[in-house]
Amino acid sequence: MLVQLDEKTWEVSDTDCLEDVLADLSDRAQVEGRMVTQLVVGDQRMTDRELVPLTLTKVASTFGSISAKSERMDSILQNSGQTAKKFGCQLRMTAQQLVEAFRQGKKGMRQLDQWFGQIADYLEWIQNQQAVRGALPKESQDLSHWVNELMNARKNLDEVRVTDMLEYEVIPRLPN
Repeated sequence: MLVQLDEKTWEVSDTDCLEDVLADLSDRAQVEGRMVTQLVVGDQRMTDRELVPLTLTKVASTFGSISAKSERMDSILQNSGQTAKKFGCQLRMTAQQLVEAFRQGKKGMRQLDQWFGQIADYLEWIQNQQAVRGALPKESQDLSHWVNELMNARKNLDEVRVTDMLEYEVIPRLPN
């Protein structure tokens, strides 16, 4: 079975599962400092949402050929800078809403947990920038530190500490 990444083509065993083929494809892209941005399995364009365990465990050859396009990580990060800033602003606004809710005595731990998932994505983007561009700015290191501290306060169900850390340590480190 043939697999193609950009202009390179190679053959894989007809018995390999889709998960193994895609992992190899991703590894090959990563070695070149690239990320897969488009995936076609058989005749169907796939996103990460379609790549569920049931699909990934199937034999890849049952789908047909696999092709992918990739982009350089530095190009992706450069093009995503404005979107990341908007996302950071949205995180800031949500954090401010959480502070208001906590200060008014409303329970907001579930919303805080959802926010943690979003801030994790934001911090991952920052770390990817570091990997491509070099040293992480001090503000980003501080943000990561305070998010970890915030998670500890969350584990202890300390709403006052959560609220104070959000308001005085995390929010000021997010873009506005």
